[in-house]
Amino acid sequence: MSNQTHQNPSGISLQNPDNYSAFSNSITEPLFDTEKGQNSPATKIQMGKILYMGFCFLILNTATSCQNLLSQIFEQLGYDSLGTTILLMQSFSYVIGILVVSGVIKKWEYKKGINVGAFGYIIILVAGAMTTACGQNKNLVWCQEPLYIYGTNILFALLHGFTSPIIWLCAIRYISGCASAEQKGQAMGTFVGLFSGFLVLGGIVSKLTITRFGSFGYYLISAGFACVVMVMFMVAPKVERAKEEDDEEPVIEKTKKILKLVVGPRMRSLLPYMLYAGFINAMISAFQYKLVQNSDTDGKMTPDDLNRISATINLVQGIICTLSSVVAGKLADLLKRKTALHVFNVVQALGLIFAFFSYTEKSLPLVYATAVCWGVGIFGANTVIAVVMSNDFKGSIESYAIPQIVIPLAATFGYGLCMIPQVYVIMIVLVGVLAISFGSISFYNAGSEDEKK
Repeated sequence: MSNQTHQNPSGISLQNPDNYSAFSNSITEPLFDTEKGQNSPATKIQMGKILYMGFCFLILNTATSCQNLLSQIFEQLGYDSLGTTILLMQSFSYVIGILVVSGVIKKWEYKKGINVGAFGYIIILVAGAMTTACGQNKNLVWCQEPLYIYGTNILFALLHGFTSPIIWLCAIRYISGCASAEQKGQAMGTFVGLFSGFLVLGGIVSKLTITRFGSFGYYLISAGFACVVMVMFMVAPKVERAKEEDDEEPVIEKTKKILKLVVGPRMRSLLPYMLYAGFINAMISAFQYKLVQNSDTDGKMTPDDLNRISATINLVQGIICTLSSVVAGKLADLLKRKTALHVFNVVQALGLIFAFFSYTEKSLPLVYATAVCWGVGIFGANTVIAVVMSNDFKGSIESYAIPQIVIPLAATFGYGLCMIPQVYVIMIVLVGVLAISFGSISFYNAGSEDEKK
């Protein structure tokens, strides 16, 4: 291994104990201190923490990029609907976690919450490795009874879904704690920009590992990556909890504010838009692969062939998602926000049209077109929603909480919808929800500041 492995992302050598002590314990200096400058040791230390954590999340999310292949792989092993059930359980328990974990972790150190969440990632990957191992050796103890496989996967999925909000909430607060009030946005942008690379890296890794080692090797390697990241989290530098967190509002008061905002006319107009975004999340993970399978007109593709194609589609989709997030933010700034919302509704409509014809014509190129539209649509929609919350709802915590609840909840119903064997029924439901979204956005009032554009 090179000497670079002994340095943190900021370039400060950790071989010197004094440097490591400063990196671990310096928590009071703000990011990009205006007096000391961007090249000051304090700034480098804080930026090092941000880059270190962003790199950890990059690897962790790369390891779990297999979720989009879950339904396809498990179905090939003979565990019908298990993959989709796992995704449904994860999504449902994630919603429950969002509602309750903030009170549970209120007094926790950020690193403790991050480690708990990382453990949830590891166990779901271990369950996947155990399941795919049965495809190679049915004589393994846990492969003897399907109940063991179903029970283990569902239990671990519930735990993973519940702990996921913990790791993200603590990570956001960790990064925020590394920056001054004026630089929190820049710190968060650096963190998100770094770990978002998993959208591309995950596609590359999944394609290479599935091609070389099959589905079992894929899960085993991914679980190994997640274990390495958990160790990295354990040795990550500490960031002290913000004092103002001790004065946070009780959960009941926050819930009342959220409900009051939901019933307001402006937020009501956005709910169908969020619902459709959640449905497309589910379609990408639990329905898209059916279009791939349907394109095998002569039935000559092996399961590994199908997995390689799906992994390639995920890679293309990841690249498109990354680009669309950037473009969507620019569009939301240049256009009226209602117009930007409509733009991505149109993209979603195109995706649905491509999905219909890819199924009826059994066309793989049209599956790619569907994946591109869904990738652009979902990440573009999420970006525009974030801009809307920031501008039209003054960036309130309650407004940001609503899509974090509605979209995963809609995805839960979407996974249930994917279990229906009639593909046309699924598409009809999508058409209905999208039509409602078009209608509701037409009545959306962004406010006078938006009309000036």
